[in-house]
Amino acid sequence: MVLAGIVAFLAAPVAITPADPRVHLVGRFDRRDPKAVRSSWPGTGVELRVQGSELEFTAEDTGQNYYQIEQNGKPTQVIKLSTGPNTVKIPIADPKKPTLLRILKRTEAFIGAVTFTGFKLASGKFLRAEPPKRRLEVIGDSITCGYGNEGKSQNEKFNAATENAYMSYASIAARQVGAEVTLNAWSGRKMYPDNTLPSIYDLTNPLDATSVFDFKAPAPDAVVINLATNDFGAGNPEETAWVGAYEAFIAQLRKHYPKAAIYPAIGSMMSDAYPPNVKALSTLRGYLTRMVARLNAKGDANVRLVEFEGQKFEDGIGSDFHPNIVTHQKMAEVLVKALRRDLKW
Repeated sequence: MVLAGIVAFLAAPVAITPADPRVHLVGRFDRRDPKAVRSSWPGTGVELRVQGSELEFTAEDTGQNYYQIEQNGKPTQVIKLSTGPNTVKIPIADPKKPTLLRILKRTEAFIGAVTFTGFKLASGKFLRAEPPKRRLEVIGDSITCGYGNEGKSQNEKFNAATENAYMSYASIAARQVGAEVTLNAWSGRKMYPDNTLPSIYDLTNPLDATSVFDFKAPAPDAVVINLATNDFGAGNPEETAWVGAYEAFIAQLRKHYPKAAIYPAIGSMMSDAYPPNVKALSTLRGYLTRMVARLNAKGDANVRLVEFEGQKFEDGIGSDFHPNIVTHQKMAEVLVKALRRDLKW
C-alpha cells in the first residue's frame, strides 16, 4: 500500500502558471495579469526545462498564430493555434533526461496576440530554465519577421503559414552565437515619417497602447536596426529629416541601453535597380555611412554600420519578393561575423 502510494504520487500531474520562476519568457510579455502572460511580437515565446513524457499548455489566441517547438536546440514540430482557447500537448522526445523546451512564435503581431495561462506535465517535474547570458535585439520590418521566407516564389502572396521568425536571419544568427534574441519588428514599418517602428517600440504588446515596456530586463549586448526598405520603396527620402529621425531613435535606444553595440543595417532587399533611376541602395549607404561617422565623431564609437548582401534570384525568392531562408542564412552569416568581431562572441 505504501509503495503504491509513492508510485501514484510520483506519477501525479504537475501544473505551474506562467508566473512560476522556473519559467523563462523570451522577448516582451505583458505580465500585468498575475495568472497569465501575453505577447504578440514575433519570436516571443516560453522556455521550460522539464523532465517528463508530455507537456500540456493552455493558451488563448486572438488570431491564428504559428509556433515552433524546439527541444534541446532542435526544432521538432510546428503548431497552429486556433482563435480562442487552446490546449496543446507536446510529446517529449526523451522523457528520462531533462529537456529544454522552447515554444516560439513564428508569426508577427498583426496575426494576433497569444496569452499563455498554464503548463502541466502528466508526470515528472519542472526544472529552472536558465537563459543564455548573451542577448541580442533586432528591430525591423517584414524581413526581420521572416515574412514569406518559406514561400515557394516571389509570386506567392502573404500567408501566415510561410512566415517563420524562427528562421529569420536574426534568430539564426542568435543561435549560432549562443544568444537569446528579441525581435521587435512589424511588416511595412518605416523609420520616418509615418507608420514607424519607433512609434510602437516602447510597447510591450504593440497591439495594446497601454502596455508600456519597463526596460527592467537585462539590456541587450547588441541592437540591430534593419529599417529602411519601406522608407525607400517609393523613392529616396530627404536626407536631413530621415537621418534626423534615425539619430533620434538611436538616442532613444541609448537611454535604455547605454553600453550596447548598435548596428544600423542595410537590408537585403535594397537595390540600385529598384525603384528605377534613384539609386536607392547607394543613397541609403551614403546616408548611413555619414550618420555613423558623425555619431562616432561625437563620441559614440559603439555604433557600426552592417550591410547585408542583396538577395539573388539564383538563391530563390520568397513571397512578395521577400528573402527566402537561403538569403536569411546568408544574412545571418554577415551578422555573426560582425558580432564575433566586435563582441568577441
